[in-house]
Amino acid sequence: MSALHRSYSPWVFLVAGALAIAATIWIYTIPLSVSKALTGPRNDAGNAMPAQERGARAAYFYSRRGFNFGVPPDGYRRALEHMHRQQRMGAAQQAASAALPALSWTSIGPKPLMAEISALAGIVTGTPLGAVTGRVTALVMDPTSKDRVFIGTGGGGVWMGSVADGLFVPISDALPTQSIGSLALDYSTTPNPTLYVGTGEGNGSGDAYYGQGIFITSDLGASWRQLGASKFQHASIAGIAIDRTHMPRVIYAAVTYGSSANRAGAAWIAGDFSQNGLWRSADGGKSWIPYPLGTFGACPYFTNDPCPAQAVAIDPSAPGSVLVAILATGIFHSSDGGYTFTQGALPGLVNGVGRISLAAQSGSAYAMVGAADGIEYSGFYFSWDAGNTWRKRTVPSTTIGGITIDGTSPNNYSLSFFDQALAIDAYKPTSVVFGGVGVYRTMDTGNTWSSLIPGSSTHSDQHAIAFDRSGTGTFYLGNDGGLYRYNDPATWTSLNATLAVSQAQSIAPNPYDNARALASFQDNGVGLFDDSVRPYWSQVDANEAAFVLFDPVYPQLAYHSFATGSAGPSVAFSSDGGDTFDALAYTSSLRKAMFIASDRGAGFYPPLAGDPGVSQRVMFGAHSIFVSRDGMWSWNRQTLQDLTGGCTKGACAIQDIEIAQADRRKAYSLSIETDSTLRPTPFKLFTTDEADLEVDAAHPGGGHWIDKTMQLAPLVFPDQTQATGIAVNPFDASIAYLCVSGFTSATGIGHVFVTTDFGGSWSQADGNPTNQSPPPYNALPDVPVMRLLVDRNDPRGQTVLAATDIGVFITTDGGADWEPLNVGMLSGVPVADLQQNQNGVIFAATRGRGVYQLTGEGSPGPSPTPVRTSTRTATSTPTRTIAATPTPIATLTATHTATVSRTATRTVTRTATRTATPTATRTPTRTPTRTSTRTPTKTATRTATRTPTRTSTRTPTKTATRTATRTPTRTSTRTPTRTATRTATRTPTRTRTATATITKTPTPMPTTAAGLFLSPDSR
Repeated sequence: MSALHRSYSPWVFLVAGALAIAATIWIYTIPLSVSKALTGPRNDAGNAMPAQERGARAAYFYSRRGFNFGVPPDGYRRALEHMHRQQRMGAAQQAASAALPALSWTSIGPKPLMAEISALAGIVTGTPLGAVTGRVTALVMDPTSKDRVFIGTGGGGVWMGSVADGLFVPISDALPTQSIGSLALDYSTTPNPTLYVGTGEGNGSGDAYYGQGIFITSDLGASWRQLGASKFQHASIAGIAIDRTHMPRVIYAAVTYGSSANRAGAAWIAGDFSQNGLWRSADGGKSWIPYPLGTFGACPYFTNDPCPAQAVAIDPSAPGSVLVAILATGIFHSSDGGYTFTQGALPGLVNGVGRISLAAQSGSAYAMVGAADGIEYSGFYFSWDAGNTWRKRTVPSTTIGGITIDGTSPNNYSLSFFDQALAIDAYKPTSVVFGGVGVYRTMDTGNTWSSLIPGSSTHSDQHAIAFDRSGTGTFYLGNDGGLYRYNDPATWTSLNATLAVSQAQSIAPNPYDNARALASFQDNGVGLFDDSVRPYWSQVDANEAAFVLFDPVYPQLAYHSFATGSAGPSVAFSSDGGDTFDALAYTSSLRKAMFIASDRGAGFYPPLAGDPGVSQRVMFGAHSIFVSRDGMWSWNRQTLQDLTGGCTKGACAIQDIEIAQADRRKAYSLSIETDSTLRPTPFKLFTTDEADLEVDAAHPGGGHWIDKTMQLAPLVFPDQTQATGIAVNPFDASIAYLCVSGFTSATGIGHVFVTTDFGGSWSQADGNPTNQSPPPYNALPDVPVMRLLVDRNDPRGQTVLAATDIGVFITTDGGADWEPLNVGMLSGVPVADLQQNQNGVIFAATRGRGVYQLTGEGSPGPSPTPVRTSTRTATSTPTRTIAATPTPIATLTATHTATVSRTATRTVTRTATRTATPTATRTPTRTPTRTSTRTPTKTATRTATRTPTRTSTRTPTKTATRTATRTPTRTSTRTPTRTATRTATRTPTRTRTATATITKTPTPMPTTAAGLFLSPDSR
């Protein structure tokens, strides 16, 4: 029977966050051993991810998406149908016109990411990993075909391939979602096995995206059929088990919650809690029945809804024996084919019950029980009678660099709510492999364990394990770095060479070089793409990265922020165009400035912004804004104001800072709405026309910011939805667009809003000004919008791109009409970020298929010729004296003449005749002299080698003149002619001497990690 009538306790949404992240421990309780890990050799920025910080990351994601304000039934499906209808209409219009081919996306990888450092808990464990990719969440071997395997990924769909040659192809591109939680294979069907795919990742993290139910294919992905379409909307299928002795098949589904997230990281649970628990189909998936409330005991989190089911297993030798793991409740066993269940007694259980993983084979069963706090493990259990009775065994752990990983202590580096994978060797039921942060094997049912990771080359955070059918003990491992094979003795092989499933968090194209970009990747650091040097991405910095940025004026410099850790936020600087990064001194300086300012903390993914007119001037957002004028070496307060909604932690911190390209004195700041506080803390929108100022003797208050939040009413109420970003018109600083997440049909609030008077007033610009449900056919679908971009290729400033949970959309009339822009990009994949370089080329970061570049507009652009001389002398003392006299000289002359003719018929091709001739010459010259504690020899060598090579290669082949003719198809003709000639010469000469003493001893700081939701114990 279905829980159609339910009620939530008053704390249900607060508890949901704790449920999702198992976060019953606040950031204040970071273990001492983990704090020591944060100062390890590869972790000088403090970015190893202990469980509390992973929990903070999840909480930050949850706060971002606005789903706490309601998720309408079938909202995601309806949005996809809306998009597909628009795509069909657009295709018909294009076919009827004589326009040039539409704008399209081209994947630029990573396929895969190379040279990642092998590290666990921030400690280097071996040689570089070689090829890595995004998160692999499910694995199943095919016994009907030698070496064939199916893998499910966190956002890149289902792939099929051979473990012998490592060649994989995607087979689920036709599905409405690419977030995969589980796989099961019925290999008794012919001519092909039947693959069951549970969509929606079930790993409990904030970026574990929700799904659209269960899909099956009997022809290796050529066609698909959906099961339970109306039952599992927005849920995640954590496990599937099939009883193959019945026809039609009896199928079990373990259903849990799913979520959604963006580049700044915040989100909310997307599912309906009544969907939680174990479901059963007795007719091959045609109909589904949830086990009644109370079958698995009372759920401590909900009044009238079941707790999530997180694993289900059937013993192949005894199909009537079914095991299910229920969050916070325990293990239940059925010996009669699922008609009745009995709770298993777990002797010696300590620290409560959290997430549980299960495995069953040949009459034996195993269970790893995570603790209620989501950090350590409460116990490992073995059953010799298929799950009727249980015996406690030992929980594996290992110590690397003084840090204990996994195990039973909450002081260890462990993530039981996120990292769990368990498998039995079918040829030896006493042999079991378990994956937590690390990987372990027992040969005696769990009495003793061997760690398989010291000195190895595999990634941390394990999610799936499958044994090879050869009987040799070889197994395959899916984790946050992709797919790996293990062979005795202790040999790991990466199988990621053809897997393009990276989860990109943010993207930073080089301002003038279309072939060069930086990107941050979930749990895989910062990657550099340089197509003119090497045809692949390489990792250039490790750990969890956040925002990435090239210096807008002098792109030989680059910056990025890390995910905020227990010691505070962290940043890194590159002086060689992103090839290498340094973090320690820059981070220490930032934390010191925040401590002196008594700032209440940064968000989990803190934003950076580069000054478009001054090299090395960078802004950082926490509760207030901090500014650096020397490439993040030293920091000062830009303003004394708190620009947030007023909470006491990083949960409501600034999420976006946008400095106007047309006027660097003007800027926008946007903070996060959060429900992690006792009362909802609203987001705040501020503007300033003093972005060029900072706190000094002449300006004791720094730049003055004006709160424009109330000007959004009555269109937007900042405590009833989640704003996600600001996009400023590159030609007019007074025009900006605000994007909003959530579902309009639940909140009554739209998705895109525009101001033409610097935030003084706003109007809706998503094509649905009356908030109809469903939206008009020409409107933006009702789906969360994560990022906006005003296209600089349109001199009118009327072309805007929107990144959403289901792809990219475009308007060419300022938001009145929208249509999909997903040609070449897989629809249904969330897009986290959109960025555009000065040549007009647009890049997109997706959470599951890596990075894309938009083709069909933009220009090759001029090749800059930077001249830079620097001398750095390193000493053993931590005292650094800087004497720098940067003299950037830039002369910009741009002439842009455009004639645009448009008809009343919308088409993505934006049929027009444009003639653009930008001419730009930049010759920045800087001669700084620094004395520091760092060793600089490789920077000078790298610069001297790469600069002439890039110039001589690219200059003859690219021209600054581009003429594109597009056939007009519109009857109403506009001919705006914009001719702009801008000559700017900037010759500032600054001499700055600063002496700073920096040590590796952590400075006492207020808690800056994103706030966690209240735990069940804190009600």
